[in-house]
Amino acid sequence: MLNSEQKQLLAQLSNTTLVNFVADIYGVDKLLDKKIERLLLQSDKPKLIKKLTTTLKGLKRRRKFIDYWESSEFATELHHLASDVMSLYPEQPSKCLELIELFISSTNSSLKRCDDSNGEVGGVYSDLAQSWLTVASTCYEQEKSSLPIDEQDILSQAWQEKVKAMISDNNYGTKDDILLGVNQLLSESEIRGLILDYQQYYEEVRAKKSLTDQVDKKKSAYDMDHTLIYEKMNIERTLKNLAGALGDVTLFEEIYLNIYTARPLHSRQLQELLRFLVDNNAHDVAQRYLRDDWRSRTVADQVKRLDWLSEIYNKQDNTEASMAVLGEAFELQASPARLKAIMSVATPAEQAYWRKEAHKLAGQQENIMMATSLLLEIGETALANQIAVARHTEFADVHYTALTQLLKELPVGTHFIQVIIYRSLLNDILDSARSKAYGHAARYFKRLAQLDISISNAVNNYSGLDSHQDYMSSLTQKHGKKRSFWERVND
Repeated sequence: MLNSEQKQLLAQLSNTTLVNFVADIYGVDKLLDKKIERLLLQSDKPKLIKKLTTTLKGLKRRRKFIDYWESSEFATELHHLASDVMSLYPEQPSKCLELIELFISSTNSSLKRCDDSNGEVGGVYSDLAQSWLTVASTCYEQEKSSLPIDEQDILSQAWQEKVKAMISDNNYGTKDDILLGVNQLLSESEIRGLILDYQQYYEEVRAKKSLTDQVDKKKSAYDMDHTLIYEKMNIERTLKNLAGALGDVTLFEEIYLNIYTARPLHSRQLQELLRFLVDNNAHDVAQRYLRDDWRSRTVADQVKRLDWLSEIYNKQDNTEASMAVLGEAFELQASPARLKAIMSVATPAEQAYWRKEAHKLAGQQENIMMATSLLLEIGETALANQIAVARHTEFADVHYTALTQLLKELPVGTHFIQVIIYRSLLNDILDSARSKAYGHAARYFKRLAQLDISISNAVNNYSGLDSHQDYMSSLTQKHGKKRSFWERVND
Protein backbone atom coordinates (compact mmCIF):
# COMPACT_ATOMS: atom_id res chain seq x y z
CA MET A 1 0.00 0.00 0.00
CA LEU A 2 1.27 3.47 -0.89
CA ASN A 3 2.17 5.84 1.93
CA SER A 4 1.00 9.47 1.99
CA GLU A 5 4.22 10.76 0.40
CA GLN A 6 3.97 8.30 -2.47
CA LYS A 7 0.31 9.24 -3.01
CA GLN A 8 1.30 12.92 -3.22
CA LEU A 9 3.94 12.11 -5.83
CA LEU A 10 1.38 10.07 -7.76
CA ALA A 11 -1.05 13.00 -7.71
CA GLN A 12 1.58 15.15 -9.41
CA LEU A 13 1.74 12.88 -12.47
CA SER A 14 -0.09 13.98 -15.59
CA ASN A 15 -3.37 12.37 -16.63
CA THR A 16 -1.74 11.10 -19.82
CA THR A 17 1.01 9.33 -17.87
CA LEU A 18 -1.53 7.60 -15.61
CA VAL A 19 -3.78 6.62 -18.52
CA ASN A 20 -0.84 5.12 -20.42
CA PHE A 21 0.30 3.23 -17.33
CA VAL A 22 -3.17 1.72 -16.74
CA ALA A 23 -3.41 0.79 -20.42
CA ASP A 24 0.00 -0.94 -20.25
CA ILE A 25 -0.84 -3.09 -17.23
CA TYR A 26 -4.31 -4.09 -18.47
CA GLY A 27 -4.22 -7.76 -19.43
CA VAL A 28 -1.37 -8.66 -17.06
CA ASP A 29 -3.58 -10.01 -14.25
CA LYS A 30 -7.28 -11.02 -14.27
CA LEU A 31 -8.01 -9.60 -10.81
CA LEU A 32 -6.32 -6.33 -11.71
CA ASP A 33 -8.25 -6.21 -15.00
CA LYS A 34 -11.53 -6.47 -13.11
CA LYS A 35 -10.50 -3.61 -10.82
CA ILE A 36 -9.71 -1.42 -13.81
CA GLU A 37 -13.02 -2.31 -15.46
CA ARG A 38 -14.94 -1.48 -12.28
CA LEU A 39 -13.12 1.83 -12.02
CA LEU A 40 -14.05 2.71 -15.61
CA LEU A 41 -17.69 1.87 -14.97
CA GLN A 42 -17.90 4.33 -12.06
CA SER A 43 -18.13 7.19 -14.56
CA ASP A 44 -21.01 5.54 -16.45
CA LYS A 45 -23.71 4.70 -13.86
CA PRO A 46 -26.33 3.33 -16.31
CA LYS A 47 -23.75 0.94 -17.75
CA LEU A 48 -22.58 0.02 -14.22
CA ILE A 49 -26.17 -0.76 -13.15
CA LYS A 50 -26.72 -2.92 -16.23
CA LYS A 51 -23.45 -4.77 -15.64
CA LEU A 52 -24.22 -5.34 -11.94
CA THR A 53 -27.75 -6.57 -12.67
CA THR A 54 -26.44 -9.12 -15.16
CA THR A 55 -23.65 -10.27 -12.83
CA LEU A 56 -25.92 -10.61 -9.79
CA LYS A 57 -28.53 -12.57 -11.72
CA GLY A 58 -25.77 -14.84 -12.96
CA LEU A 59 -24.48 -15.30 -9.41
CA LYS A 60 -27.64 -17.23 -8.49
CA ARG A 61 -27.25 -19.52 -11.49
CA ARG A 62 -23.69 -20.62 -10.79
CA ARG A 63 -23.27 -24.30 -9.93
CA LYS A 64 -19.52 -24.91 -9.64
CA PHE A 65 -18.52 -26.01 -6.13
CA ILE A 66 -15.96 -23.78 -4.42
CA ASP A 67 -13.45 -25.62 -2.23
CA TYR A 68 -12.04 -24.20 0.98
CA TRP A 69 -8.82 -22.91 -0.63
CA GLU A 70 -10.87 -21.05 -3.26
CA SER A 71 -13.37 -19.48 -0.85
CA SER A 72 -11.24 -16.42 -0.02
CA GLU A 73 -10.99 -15.51 -3.70
CA PHE A 74 -14.78 -15.92 -4.06
CA ALA A 75 -15.33 -13.75 -0.97
CA THR A 76 -13.08 -11.08 -2.51
CA GLU A 77 -15.15 -11.16 -5.70
CA LEU A 78 -18.36 -10.75 -3.66
CA HIS A 79 -16.80 -7.93 -1.65
CA HIS A 80 -15.93 -6.00 -4.81
CA LEU A 81 -19.46 -6.56 -6.11
CA ALA A 82 -20.87 -5.17 -2.86
CA SER A 83 -18.60 -2.12 -3.12
CA ASP A 84 -19.78 -1.47 -6.66
CA VAL A 85 -23.41 -1.73 -5.59
CA MET A 86 -22.89 0.64 -2.68
CA SER A 87 -21.17 3.16 -4.97
CA LEU A 88 -24.70 4.05 -6.11
CA TYR A 89 -25.58 5.24 -2.61
CA PRO A 90 -26.65 7.87 -1.62
CA GLU A 91 -27.17 9.31 -5.12
CA GLN A 92 -29.49 6.51 -6.28
CA PRO A 93 -30.84 4.81 -3.12
CA SER A 94 -33.80 3.05 -4.78
CA LYS A 95 -31.67 1.45 -7.49
CA CYS A 96 -29.02 0.59 -4.90
CA LEU A 97 -31.64 -1.11 -2.71
CA GLU A 98 -32.96 -3.08 -5.67
CA LEU A 99 -29.45 -4.39 -6.44
CA ILE A 100 -28.73 -5.21 -2.79
CA GLU A 101 -31.92 -7.27 -2.62
CA LEU A 102 -30.96 -9.05 -5.84
CA PHE A 103 -27.53 -9.71 -4.32
CA ILE A 104 -29.00 -11.01 -1.05
CA SER A 105 -31.29 -13.37 -2.97
CA SER A 106 -28.15 -15.31 -4.00
CA THR A 107 -27.24 -16.11 -0.37
CA ASN A 108 -28.44 -19.72 -0.33
CA SER A 109 -27.10 -20.45 -3.80
CA SER A 110 -23.62 -19.18 -2.91
CA LEU A 111 -23.34 -20.79 0.52
CA LYS A 112 -24.71 -24.16 -0.59
CA ARG A 113 -21.96 -24.54 -3.20
CA CYS A 114 -19.10 -23.23 -1.10
CA ASP A 115 -16.90 -24.63 1.67
CA ASP A 116 -17.06 -21.50 3.80
CA SER A 117 -15.25 -22.92 6.84
CA ASN A 118 -13.43 -19.61 7.35
CA GLY A 119 -16.74 -17.70 7.27
CA GLU A 120 -15.54 -15.11 4.73
CA VAL A 121 -18.34 -15.65 2.22
CA GLY A 122 -21.02 -15.65 4.91
CA GLY A 123 -19.40 -12.51 6.30
CA VAL A 124 -19.92 -10.65 3.02
CA TYR A 125 -23.60 -11.59 3.01
CA SER A 126 -23.94 -10.54 6.66
CA ASP A 127 -22.41 -7.16 5.77
CA LEU A 128 -24.96 -6.87 2.96
CA ALA A 129 -27.73 -7.10 5.55
CA GLN A 130 -26.32 -4.03 7.30
CA SER A 131 -26.03 -2.25 3.95
CA TRP A 132 -29.66 -3.11 3.23
CA LEU A 133 -30.71 -1.47 6.51
CA THR A 134 -28.75 1.69 5.73
CA VAL A 135 -30.13 2.12 2.21
CA ALA A 136 -33.65 0.97 3.13
CA SER A 137 -33.82 3.61 5.90
CA THR A 138 -33.09 6.33 3.35
CA CYS A 139 -35.65 4.96 0.89
CA TYR A 140 -38.33 4.67 3.57
CA GLU A 141 -37.77 8.25 4.75
CA GLN A 142 -37.91 9.56 1.19
CA GLU A 143 -41.15 7.70 0.48
CA LYS A 144 -42.66 8.81 3.78
CA SER A 145 -41.84 12.48 3.18
CA SER A 146 -43.60 12.42 -0.19
CA LEU A 147 -46.89 11.00 1.19
CA PRO A 148 -49.70 12.71 3.11
CA ILE A 149 -50.02 11.63 6.76
CA ASP A 150 -53.24 9.65 6.18
CA GLU A 151 -51.46 7.40 3.67
CA GLN A 152 -48.37 6.72 5.76
CA ASP A 153 -49.99 3.81 7.61
CA ILE A 154 -50.24 1.90 4.33
CA LEU A 155 -46.57 2.62 3.63
CA SER A 156 -45.64 1.53 7.15
CA GLN A 157 -47.41 -1.80 6.69
CA ALA A 158 -45.71 -2.25 3.33
CA TRP A 159 -42.27 -1.80 4.88
CA GLN A 160 -43.09 -4.20 7.71
CA GLU A 161 -44.02 -6.77 5.06
CA LYS A 162 -40.76 -5.96 3.24
CA VAL A 163 -38.79 -6.74 6.39
CA LYS A 164 -40.70 -10.02 6.76
CA ALA A 165 -39.92 -10.91 3.17
CA MET A 166 -36.22 -10.16 3.68
CA ILE A 167 -35.90 -12.40 6.74
CA SER A 168 -38.27 -15.16 5.64
CA ASP A 169 -35.34 -17.33 4.53
CA ASN A 170 -32.54 -17.00 7.06
CA ASN A 171 -31.25 -20.56 7.48
CA TYR A 172 -27.62 -19.38 7.40
CA GLY A 173 -28.20 -16.53 9.87
CA THR A 174 -26.76 -13.94 7.48
CA LYS A 175 -29.84 -11.72 7.88
CA ASP A 176 -29.66 -11.54 11.68
CA ASP A 177 -28.24 -8.02 11.42
CA ILE A 178 -31.45 -6.87 9.75
CA LEU A 179 -33.38 -8.01 12.82
CA LEU A 180 -30.87 -6.76 15.38
CA GLY A 181 -30.67 -3.35 13.70
CA VAL A 182 -34.28 -3.06 12.55
CA ASN A 183 -34.74 -0.04 14.87
CA GLN A 184 -32.65 1.89 12.30
CA LEU A 185 -35.49 1.37 9.84
CA LEU A 186 -38.76 0.93 11.77
CA SER A 187 -40.25 2.82 14.70
CA GLU A 188 -40.93 1.19 18.07
CA SER A 189 -44.62 0.75 17.28
CA GLU A 190 -43.78 -0.83 13.92
CA ILE A 191 -41.38 -3.29 15.56
CA ARG A 192 -44.00 -4.17 18.19
CA GLY A 193 -46.45 -4.79 15.34
CA LEU A 194 -43.97 -7.19 13.76
CA ILE A 195 -43.46 -8.98 17.08
CA LEU A 196 -47.23 -9.46 17.51
CA ASP A 197 -47.47 -10.93 14.01
CA TYR A 198 -44.61 -13.35 14.65
CA GLN A 199 -45.96 -14.31 18.08
CA GLN A 200 -49.28 -15.29 16.50
CA TYR A 201 -47.49 -17.17 13.73
CA TYR A 202 -45.29 -18.89 16.32
CA GLU A 203 -48.27 -20.21 18.29
CA GLU A 204 -49.77 -21.59 15.08
CA VAL A 205 -46.54 -23.39 14.16
CA ARG A 206 -46.06 -24.69 17.70
CA ALA A 207 -49.62 -26.05 17.71
CA LYS A 208 -48.99 -27.80 14.37
CA LYS A 209 -45.77 -29.32 15.68
CA SER A 210 -47.47 -30.48 18.88
CA LEU A 211 -50.21 -32.16 16.84
CA THR A 212 -47.64 -33.77 14.54
CA ASP A 213 -45.68 -35.05 17.53
CA GLN A 214 -48.82 -36.68 18.96
CA VAL A 215 -49.76 -38.33 15.66
CA ASP A 216 -46.23 -39.50 14.92
CA LYS A 217 -45.21 -40.69 18.38
CA LYS A 218 -43.75 -43.88 16.94
CA LYS A 219 -41.48 -42.01 14.53
CA SER A 220 -37.85 -41.61 15.47
CA ALA A 221 -36.30 -38.16 15.69
CA TYR A 222 -34.51 -38.92 12.43
CA ASP A 223 -37.76 -39.65 10.58
CA MET A 224 -39.64 -36.59 11.84
CA ASP A 225 -40.70 -33.87 9.44
CA HIS A 226 -37.99 -31.26 9.86
CA THR A 227 -39.90 -28.53 8.05
CA LEU A 228 -41.86 -27.52 11.15
CA ILE A 229 -38.78 -27.81 13.35
CA TYR A 230 -36.76 -25.40 11.20
CA GLU A 231 -39.72 -23.08 10.83
CA LYS A 232 -40.18 -22.98 14.59
CA MET A 233 -36.46 -22.33 15.16
CA ASN A 234 -36.41 -19.50 12.62
CA ILE A 235 -39.43 -17.79 14.22
CA GLU A 236 -37.82 -18.14 17.66
CA ARG A 237 -34.64 -16.50 16.42
CA THR A 238 -36.68 -13.76 14.75
CA LEU A 239 -38.68 -13.02 17.90
CA LYS A 240 -35.56 -12.89 20.09
CA ASN A 241 -33.74 -10.60 17.67
CA LEU A 242 -36.71 -8.25 17.23
CA ALA A 243 -37.20 -7.99 20.98
CA GLY A 244 -33.45 -7.51 21.36
CA ALA A 245 -33.47 -4.64 18.87
CA LEU A 246 -36.33 -3.05 20.81
CA GLY A 247 -34.35 -3.27 24.06
CA ASP A 248 -37.49 -3.94 26.12
CA VAL A 249 -36.31 -6.15 28.98
CA THR A 250 -39.79 -7.21 30.12
CA LEU A 251 -40.90 -8.12 26.60
CA PHE A 252 -37.65 -9.96 25.84
CA GLU A 253 -37.92 -12.00 29.04
CA GLU A 254 -41.57 -12.81 28.32
CA ILE A 255 -40.77 -13.98 24.78
CA TYR A 256 -37.70 -15.90 25.91
CA LEU A 257 -39.49 -17.82 28.64
CA ASN A 258 -42.35 -18.58 26.29
CA ILE A 259 -39.89 -20.14 23.84
CA TYR A 260 -37.89 -22.06 26.45
CA THR A 261 -40.50 -23.47 28.83
CA ALA A 262 -38.31 -25.96 30.74
CA ARG A 263 -37.20 -24.82 34.21
CA PRO A 264 -34.53 -24.19 35.16
CA LEU A 265 -33.24 -22.94 31.83
CA HIS A 266 -30.50 -24.92 30.13
CA SER A 267 -27.06 -23.39 30.74
CA ARG A 268 -26.66 -22.21 27.12
CA GLN A 269 -30.15 -20.67 27.07
CA LEU A 270 -29.61 -19.03 30.44
CA GLN A 271 -26.34 -17.45 29.31
CA GLU A 272 -27.99 -16.04 26.20
CA LEU A 273 -30.68 -14.46 28.39
CA LEU A 274 -28.05 -13.13 30.81
CA ARG A 275 -26.12 -11.57 27.93
CA PHE A 276 -29.17 -9.57 26.90
CA LEU A 277 -30.00 -8.56 30.47
CA VAL A 278 -26.47 -7.41 31.30
CA ASP A 279 -26.05 -5.58 27.98
CA ASN A 280 -29.30 -3.72 28.69
CA ASN A 281 -28.34 -2.91 32.30
CA ALA A 282 -31.09 -5.10 33.80
CA HIS A 283 -28.69 -6.05 36.57
CA ASP A 284 -31.27 -6.91 39.24
CA VAL A 285 -33.08 -9.29 36.87
CA ALA A 286 -29.78 -10.90 35.84
CA GLN A 287 -28.78 -11.41 39.47
CA ARG A 288 -32.13 -13.06 40.17
CA TYR A 289 -31.41 -15.65 37.47
CA LEU A 290 -27.87 -16.14 38.74
CA ARG A 291 -29.30 -16.75 42.21
CA ASP A 292 -32.38 -18.86 41.40
CA ASP A 293 -31.74 -20.59 38.05
CA TRP A 294 -28.00 -21.09 37.78
CA ARG A 295 -26.85 -24.65 38.42
CA SER A 296 -23.17 -24.83 39.43
CA ARG A 297 -22.47 -28.52 38.94
CA THR A 298 -18.75 -28.13 38.18
CA VAL A 299 -15.96 -25.75 39.11
CA ALA A 300 -16.17 -24.27 35.61
CA ASP A 301 -19.89 -23.55 36.18
CA GLN A 302 -19.16 -21.89 39.51
CA VAL A 303 -16.45 -19.75 37.97
CA LYS A 304 -18.67 -18.73 35.05
CA ARG A 305 -21.36 -17.58 37.49
CA LEU A 306 -18.79 -15.50 39.36
CA ASP A 307 -17.60 -14.00 36.06
CA TRP A 308 -21.16 -12.85 35.33
CA LEU A 309 -21.41 -11.28 38.78
CA SER A 310 -18.04 -9.60 38.31
CA GLU A 311 -19.19 -8.05 35.03
CA ILE A 312 -22.38 -6.78 36.68
CA TYR A 313 -20.52 -5.29 39.66
CA ASN A 314 -18.03 -3.60 37.35
CA LYS A 315 -20.89 -1.96 35.46
CA GLN A 316 -22.33 -0.82 38.79
CA ASP A 317 -18.92 0.47 39.97
CA ASN A 318 -19.30 -1.76 43.03
CA THR A 319 -15.59 -2.31 43.68
CA GLU A 320 -16.02 -4.14 46.98
CA ALA A 321 -18.45 -6.72 45.56
CA SER A 322 -16.37 -7.06 42.39
CA MET A 323 -13.24 -7.70 44.44
CA ALA A 324 -14.99 -10.41 46.42
CA VAL A 325 -16.18 -12.42 43.42
CA LEU A 326 -12.88 -11.95 41.55
CA GLY A 327 -11.02 -13.36 44.54
CA GLU A 328 -13.42 -16.28 44.84
CA ALA A 329 -13.08 -17.06 41.12
CA PHE A 330 -9.27 -16.89 41.31
CA GLU A 331 -9.20 -19.32 44.23
CA LEU A 332 -11.41 -21.75 42.29
CA GLN A 333 -9.59 -21.41 38.96
CA ALA A 334 -6.44 -19.32 38.99
CA SER A 335 -5.28 -17.56 35.84
CA PRO A 336 -3.08 -14.57 34.96
CA ALA A 337 -6.12 -12.78 33.49
CA ARG A 338 -8.07 -13.15 36.74
CA LEU A 339 -5.06 -12.00 38.76
CA LYS A 340 -4.70 -8.96 36.51
CA ALA A 341 -8.38 -8.12 37.02
CA ILE A 342 -7.96 -8.39 40.79
CA MET A 343 -4.87 -6.18 40.86
CA SER A 344 -6.63 -3.52 38.79
CA VAL A 345 -9.30 -2.92 41.46
CA ALA A 346 -7.51 -3.97 44.67
CA THR A 347 -6.27 -1.53 47.31
CA PRO A 348 -2.50 -1.51 48.04
CA ALA A 349 -3.06 -3.75 51.05
CA GLU A 350 -5.18 -6.16 49.02
CA GLN A 351 -2.59 -6.17 46.24
CA ALA A 352 0.09 -7.23 48.74
CA TYR A 353 -2.12 -10.12 49.89
CA TRP A 354 -2.80 -11.32 46.35
CA ARG A 355 0.89 -11.07 45.41
CA LYS A 356 1.63 -13.51 48.24
CA GLU A 357 -1.20 -15.79 47.13
CA ALA A 358 -0.04 -15.74 43.52
CA HIS A 359 3.55 -16.37 44.59
CA LYS A 360 2.49 -19.37 46.67
CA LEU A 361 0.20 -20.69 43.95
CA ALA A 362 2.89 -20.38 41.26
CA GLY A 363 5.15 -22.66 43.27
CA GLN A 364 2.40 -25.29 43.38
CA GLN A 365 1.59 -25.23 39.67
CA GLU A 366 2.19 -28.34 37.61
CA ASN A 367 1.64 -26.28 34.47
CA ILE A 368 4.87 -24.41 33.71
CA MET A 369 3.06 -21.81 31.60
CA MET A 370 0.70 -20.99 34.45
CA ALA A 371 3.53 -20.83 36.99
CA THR A 372 5.56 -18.48 34.80
CA SER A 373 2.62 -16.26 33.83
CA LEU A 374 1.43 -15.81 37.43
CA LEU A 375 4.87 -14.67 38.54
CA LEU A 376 5.20 -12.27 35.62
CA GLU A 377 1.77 -10.80 36.42
CA ILE A 378 2.95 -9.79 39.91
CA GLY A 379 6.25 -8.43 38.61
CA GLU A 380 8.44 -11.31 39.81
CA THR A 381 10.45 -11.37 36.58
CA ALA A 382 13.67 -12.73 38.07
CA LEU A 383 11.88 -15.59 39.83
CA ALA A 384 9.89 -16.36 36.66
CA ASN A 385 13.19 -16.66 34.78
CA GLN A 386 14.60 -18.98 37.48
CA ILE A 387 11.57 -21.29 37.45
CA ALA A 388 11.52 -21.34 33.64
CA VAL A 389 15.21 -22.34 33.55
CA ALA A 390 14.77 -25.00 36.26
CA ARG A 391 11.82 -26.54 34.38
CA HIS A 392 12.86 -25.65 30.82
CA THR A 393 12.31 -29.17 29.45
CA GLU A 394 8.56 -28.86 30.19
CA PHE A 395 8.15 -26.12 27.56
CA ALA A 396 8.65 -28.75 24.84
CA ASP A 397 5.21 -30.17 25.76
CA VAL A 398 3.42 -26.84 25.33
CA HIS A 399 1.56 -26.21 22.06
CA TYR A 400 3.31 -23.71 19.80
CA THR A 401 0.31 -21.34 19.75
CA ALA A 402 0.51 -20.93 23.53
CA LEU A 403 4.26 -20.32 23.31
CA THR A 404 4.00 -17.70 20.57
CA GLN A 405 1.22 -15.93 22.47
CA LEU A 406 3.35 -15.81 25.63
CA LEU A 407 6.23 -14.37 23.60
CA LYS A 408 4.02 -11.42 22.62
CA GLU A 409 3.22 -10.70 26.27
CA LEU A 410 6.67 -11.08 27.84
CA PRO A 411 7.97 -7.95 29.63
CA VAL A 412 11.52 -6.58 29.63
CA GLY A 413 14.07 -8.71 31.47
CA THR A 414 12.79 -12.11 30.37
CA HIS A 415 15.71 -13.10 28.14
CA PHE A 416 15.98 -16.60 29.60
CA ILE A 417 12.27 -17.33 29.09
CA GLN A 418 12.55 -16.06 25.53
CA VAL A 419 15.56 -18.30 24.84
CA ILE A 420 13.72 -21.33 26.20
CA ILE A 421 10.62 -20.62 24.11
CA TYR A 422 12.53 -19.89 20.89
CA ARG A 423 14.57 -23.06 21.34
CA SER A 424 11.40 -25.10 21.98
CA LEU A 425 9.73 -23.69 18.87
CA LEU A 426 12.84 -24.21 16.74
CA ASN A 427 13.37 -27.78 17.98
CA ASP A 428 9.73 -28.64 17.37
CA ILE A 429 9.85 -27.54 13.72
CA LEU A 430 13.18 -29.18 12.91
CA ASP A 431 12.54 -32.43 14.84
CA SER A 432 9.29 -32.95 12.95
CA ALA A 433 10.84 -31.75 9.64
CA ARG A 434 7.97 -29.35 8.93
CA SER A 435 9.55 -27.77 5.88
CA LYS A 436 6.65 -25.34 5.37
CA ALA A 437 7.54 -23.77 8.72
CA TYR A 438 11.27 -23.41 8.03
CA GLY A 439 10.80 -19.69 7.44
CA HIS A 440 9.58 -19.33 11.03
CA ALA A 441 12.38 -21.58 12.25
CA ALA A 442 15.01 -19.38 10.56
CA ARG A 443 13.49 -16.33 12.25
CA TYR A 444 13.70 -18.09 15.64
CA PHE A 445 17.32 -19.04 14.91
CA LYS A 446 18.26 -15.41 14.22
CA ARG A 447 16.39 -14.19 17.28
CA LEU A 448 18.40 -16.58 19.47
CA ALA A 449 21.62 -15.07 18.12
CA GLN A 450 20.36 -11.58 19.07
CA LEU A 451 19.38 -12.74 22.56
CA ASP A 452 22.82 -14.30 23.06
CA ILE A 453 24.41 -10.86 22.71
CA SER A 454 22.12 -9.40 25.40
CA ILE A 455 22.60 -12.34 27.77
CA SER A 456 26.39 -12.46 27.34
CA ASN A 457 26.70 -8.72 28.00
CA ALA A 458 24.44 -8.84 31.04
CA VAL A 459 25.26 -12.02 32.94
CA ASN A 460 28.01 -13.81 30.97
CA ASN A 461 26.35 -17.24 31.33
CA TYR A 462 23.12 -19.12 30.75
CA SER A 463 22.46 -20.01 34.41
CA GLY A 464 21.71 -23.70 33.95
CA LEU A 465 20.86 -23.66 30.27
CA ASP A 466 23.20 -24.84 27.51
CA SER A 467 25.21 -21.90 26.24
CA HIS A 468 24.34 -20.49 22.85
CA GLN A 469 27.46 -22.03 21.34
CA ASP A 470 26.71 -25.50 22.80
CA TYR A 471 23.08 -25.33 21.69
CA MET A 472 24.03 -24.29 18.15
CA SER A 473 26.65 -27.03 17.95
CA SER A 474 24.06 -29.62 18.97
CA LEU A 475 21.53 -28.17 16.50
CA THR A 476 24.02 -28.30 13.62
CA GLN A 477 25.02 -31.85 14.44
CA LYS A 478 21.39 -33.00 14.55
CA HIS A 479 19.89 -31.01 11.69
CA GLY A 480 22.87 -30.01 9.56
CA LYS A 481 21.49 -31.83 6.51
CA LYS A 482 18.25 -29.84 6.37
CA ARG A 483 19.51 -27.63 3.54
CA SER A 484 16.30 -25.69 2.93
CA PHE A 485 16.32 -24.56 6.56
CA TRP A 486 19.95 -23.39 6.48
CA GLU A 487 19.34 -21.61 3.19
CA ARG A 488 16.65 -19.55 4.90
CA VAL A 489 18.99 -18.87 7.82
CA ASN A 490 21.62 -17.51 5.40
CA ASP A 491 19.15 -15.32 3.44
